[in-house]
Amino acid sequence: MLDKQKTEEQLDILHKAPTTRYQGSKRSILPWIYENLKSLPFETVLDGFGGTGSVSYLFKLMNKTVTFNDILPSNRMTGIALIENDSVTLDEDDLEFISHRNGFKYPSFIEDTFKGVYYTSEENKLLDVMALNIRMLSEKYKGDILGKKQAVAYHILFQACLCKRPFNLFHRKNLSLRIARGVERSFGNKKTWNTNFGKLIKRFNKEVSGKVFSNGSKHEAISHDILDIKDREFDLVYLDPPYARADEKMPKDYHELYHFLDGMVNYDNWAENIDLNTKNKRLFKQKNHWNEGKIEENFDALFKKFKDSIIVLSYGEPGYPSIYKIKKLLLKYKSKVRIAKKEYKYRLNHRNGHGLYEVLIIGE
Repeated sequence: MLDKQKTEEQLDILHKAPTTRYQGSKRSILPWIYENLKSLPFETVLDGFGGTGSVSYLFKLMNKTVTFNDILPSNRMTGIALIENDSVTLDEDDLEFISHRNGFKYPSFIEDTFKGVYYTSEENKLLDVMALNIRMLSEKYKGDILGKKQAVAYHILFQACLCKRPFNLFHRKNLSLRIARGVERSFGNKKTWNTNFGKLIKRFNKEVSGKVFSNGSKHEAISHDILDIKDREFDLVYLDPPYARADEKMPKDYHELYHFLDGMVNYDNWAENIDLNTKNKRLFKQKNHWNEGKIEENFDALFKKFKDSIIVLSYGEPGYPSIYKIKKLLLKYKSKVRIAKKEYKYRLNHRNGHGLYEVLIIGE
């Protein structure tokens, strides 16, 4: 009976959590994370590398007070839409306003700059329209409601953009993979690729509208380098930093994978931040504490910064540094460290999960 209740509880978490198309998302293992964290004594929590907000959303479901942080501006929009936001949604009039020309003078930056890179010409034109329309929601709303409406709009547009991309990424100029005829593919969903943006944002808006809720606490979504967050007290700090493979020893650059979404958030400054020497027109590399310096020193700095909080590190094995090294670093600041492991199958990974583990390293 207890096992049945446990299974139902886990399925309920997955049912409630918003879907995502983001690489490295922890959504599918939220029940496992929940089981390992539910007995810890905490009420306030910082999700330091928030990403898609899946774990922050879990904390919100657990009735905690959540601070979502991610250095990428596009991810902060998701954090505002799903974590900070407790009541604001988009109605049919909002969707019509976002999806169609409204008499404004529309720019053509995406159409001109990204021809043949990620989307078709017609799709690029529509993205230019929708990017301006989201900003022009200021014609309809003001203040906090405007910010929440815009965040929800960006979030659903980002989901639509991702699902129309091979591998859900912007790491390569590879529109040809999507539109080439007579080519066998082992990835992607051609039906979704061919679905227009208008239908997709309606689909994702319907989903998100059912996910916005209040747990009675006031939450916050911020966008800072993790080591630049001003000293604040959190009962628990959850850290899911960019993964560094053992054979590469360098963290994955999510800025490179999702730069197009960040560009849409900062549309007016997009042109001056593009590296035109790259085929995929990515943004210039952004230096931060996590992709500069030695990774072991960065972990040590993180653990030291949050030494007064329960520290939960989400990690991958094999990774760099090793689990042994991470535990040794954490024991400098914590008297007790426990480790939980779960074999995990990563989408689009040729190793299909064999010998790959999700790891939680918990320091108290």
